[in-house]
Amino acid sequence: MGSWYKDWFASDFYLTVYSHRNDDDAGKFLDNVLKFVPAQQGASVLDAACGAGRHSIYMASKGFRVTAFDLSEPLLARGEAKAKALDLDIKFFKGDLRFIGLKEKFDIILNLFTSFGYFESDDENFAFIRSAYNMMNEGGYFLFDYFNESYLKNHIVSRSEKEIEGIKIFEERSIKEGRIVKQISIEQNGVINRFEESVKLYSTEEIISAFRSIGLKDINKFGSYECGAFEPENSERLIIIFRK
Repeated sequence: MGSWYKDWFASDFYLTVYSHRNDDDAGKFLDNVLKFVPAQQGASVLDAACGAGRHSIYMASKGFRVTAFDLSEPLLARGEAKAKALDLDIKFFKGDLRFIGLKEKFDIILNLFTSFGYFESDDENFAFIRSAYNMMNEGGYFLFDYFNESYLKNHIVSRSEKEIEGIKIFEERSIKEGRIVKQISIEQNGVINRFEESVKLYSTEEIISAFRSIGLKDINKFGSYECGAFEPENSERLIIIFRK
């Protein structure tokens, strides 16, 4: 499997492939989910695996005090530049989900857009959740966004292709050894670049059980970015609000 995320998230093509997940998309989702999180302006937020900062920037624009980290220097640079252009004070830093331990305490921690399950072992995958518990204020909230394993297994699209601004994108998906694996081929000006995504599959029950064992309580569960009810066989997403 290797460290696929280092190459892919540092690629110039990553934001092109996921261009449909933009700032508006992030804002709409956060507007929906924050209705269930009674946090006030000025509350402290940690955005884990923040990417180019679309969720961080929206939270900061609403008056939250935001700290954000990611492993990808190119994505962090994008986020920092946009925050500066908007005159938003966000503390960005480079960090690995497995090795984050800040002294600061947070009211809200975000782990969104399937920024989970990248690593080989359960211990590595849940390392940040254990760290997050220690970085949360009492009564703080953890917002978790992951795919719904049951839906994914039954509705996997084995192959798809699209073209964005003259760039051809081919994606092949399969389930191998308990992971959803996506092979991505990107053709631009006759040159083909290849990347991979590999995310471990966890059931809803496994996720909730692991979070509870760490000490977090699941208080809300949704099946879409519109925060519709979670239906085990029909919901594409598994979005859970946990509380310490």
